[in-house]
Amino acid sequence: MNKKKLLYLNLSTDDNDVSLGFSNTWLSKFSNKFESVDLISLNKSTNNKNGFKNVKIYGVSQSENLSKLSKFLRLKNLVKDLTKKNEYEVCFSHMSPLLSIITKLFNQNNKTISILWYTHPKPKEISKKFILFISLFINNKIVTASKSSFPYYSKKVKVIGHAIDYETFLYKKNSISNKDIVILSRISKSKNLELSIDCFLKSKFNQNSITVIGDAVTADDKDYKTFLIKKYKKNDNVIFKGMIPHKDLPNVLKSYSYHINSTPSGFYDKSVLETLAAGIYNFYLNDDYDKLFDTKSLKYTKFSSKQNSLTHLLNSVYELDEKKILEIISHAQFSVARESISTISDRVLSTVEN
Repeated sequence: MNKKKLLYLNLSTDDNDVSLGFSNTWLSKFSNKFESVDLISLNKSTNNKNGFKNVKIYGVSQSENLSKLSKFLRLKNLVKDLTKKNEYEVCFSHMSPLLSIITKLFNQNNKTISILWYTHPKPKEISKKFILFISLFINNKIVTASKSSFPYYSKKVKVIGHAIDYETFLYKKNSISNKDIVILSRISKSKNLELSIDCFLKSKFNQNSITVIGDAVTADDKDYKTFLIKKYKKNDNVIFKGMIPHKDLPNVLKSYSYHINSTPSGFYDKSVLETLAAGIYNFYLNDDYDKLFDTKSLKYTKFSSKQNSLTHLLNSVYELDEKKILEIISHAQFSVARESISTISDRVLSTVEN
């Protein structure tokens, strides 16, 4: 493939975004593969420092207060204008089915190959379900992180793993300095935070601390955050640290030894991969993470949805020999290197050529 021009679509260009602070790292990798990249963003940061000579950024500024119709018209006109002036080999949409549909409808170059990256369970809202289903129908390829992270079956769907900044998060541990636990997660009911915290409080770890790093995004999430803070206000060892800029996370994570992820099938959270890279021991529920661990170690890392399963697991690991813990961490840390962002552009583009 003659990699000349890429039309890139994403949700945000804000480095401090709670959920998408890593998106500019993705952009940097694709900018190395194409002579020029045009990025259209649903939330273009006014503070974005575009350090790429071959990248131009368009979209709707976060400081603009546009109606949904005005935003749609702005994006439609951008697509029509850019595709009229440029012949894009590839259009890549990162977690934005809606932008991929707009581009497919108004792109004036029918030769452009369209690829949608989507890693998330099926949306609850009917409108979002419809948008995702239509995007599956009209895009040439769908790429996702795990076998359960795209909610519809199709031969178009290719599992290529996730993409984390492995080298930045990488931290080799020679000892376990404390028994403090972190939950790196957006604050949302879908993340099962209460299960993680309640089981921690009932376990032998309860003399230590559990810290939630992340924040609420939607109105419902903010209500849930308020509920959680009220529920655990008497527990001084349950800490809600809030948002930390993605670039600062690797250093912050060095203060913790364990991580809990209680999300079910459908969520292949990069937080598990990032904390593993950071040398943090992980407890998890979702089968998708099994591949990162030695099969003999699963009894020490994986819990079920049954009542008290996580509590029993925490208690068993609390007593586990440090040497064994470090062996489990080391194996998983080596495994997760396969999902480094340094290779994401190659993995995505390989779906075009196959």
